[in-house]
Amino acid sequence: MERFFQELQNRKFKVPKCKNCEKHIYPPRDFCLFCSSKNLEWVEISGEGTLYAYTINAGGIQFHNETIGIVELKEGFKILTYIGKPIQELKIGQPVKLEYTEIETQEGKLTLHKFTPQN
Repeated sequence: MERFFQELQNRKFKVPKCKNCEKHIYPPRDFCLFCSSKNLEWVEISGEGTLYAYTINAGGIQFHNETIGIVELKEGFKILTYIGKPIQELKIGQPVKLEYTEIETQEGKLTLHKFTPQN
């Protein structure tokens, strides 16, 4: 996960991809969850996806009472992410695009991914 967060700091969303079965590995691991291979390479995702589900994060420490959701990426895997738009503006199946947001932590600023509806 350390490399994943380093890439986000550089405003790049990269994940491991298995060279054997061609599957993306998310959350990042040092082996393929599908075929157990360790023959991986880090690749940048397209940043395009579809809103699969969403809700208000009522009990969260970060993004409290804000919209979070599950996005199915063009590459074929789903991620939980900050959406950053009012729930009234969202609908299942809506195209979304990758953006970045920064939060303040005890260690300093941390860059995270977020997805917002495409216009």
